[in-house]
Amino acid sequence: MNRKPTTSHHRQRPRPFSSPNQKPPPRKPPAPPKPTFDIVERVIETAKQVEEEKPFRILIAVHRPRFRGRAERAVARAEWEITSLLNKQDPVGQCAKAQGRPDILLLSGDFGRQRNYAIFRAVQKFRAEGMILVGLVDDCEEAPDEFPDSSPNQLCDLCITPPVKTAELCELFAGLYRALRNEEPPPMLRAVPHEEEEGD
Repeated sequence: MNRKPTTSHHRQRPRPFSSPNQKPPPRKPPAPPKPTFDIVERVIETAKQVEEEKPFRILIAVHRPRFRGRAERAVARAEWEITSLLNKQDPVGQCAKAQGRPDILLLSGDFGRQRNYAIFRAVQKFRAEGMILVGLVDDCEEAPDEFPDSSPNQLCDLCITPPVKTAELCELFAGLYRALRNEEPPPMLRAVPHEEEEGD
């Protein structure tokens, strides 16, 4: 009778991964997701676009109440930002405010009791930044003796001599708006009289 050979050692079975003496093989890290890119259209605003987004600002610094009132009526348009100063207020400080210089400054030669067009010379730096300076002066060609190069014609972009009517100022500012913004000005808030009495 044949018997199977006996061995003193039994074949060992492989231990499962849960065995405390055997560590499971390390897992492969997951593949990183493929990067996706969104196309973003970037619009670079030009200085002109930024300028046009700001309200159109006019600063009036006229000494005589009659002409100051006419200027205020001439620029009373929708969406325009108007500041009218009294004789003791400072146009230079108004131009240097945080909101920026005005688009147009209407300045009379006798405002603030200035001598030798001192305020006109002080606002030249704002003129270099694009502000339009309109002078209301009795003589646009005569320069002070102490400043021979400071005639109103040289210090201003436009110089006009009084008397001036509301309708004339209205057309002047409308033309400047067209030149600066390349569009028609907004409507007037009230009708402009074509004829005015001298005592107005």
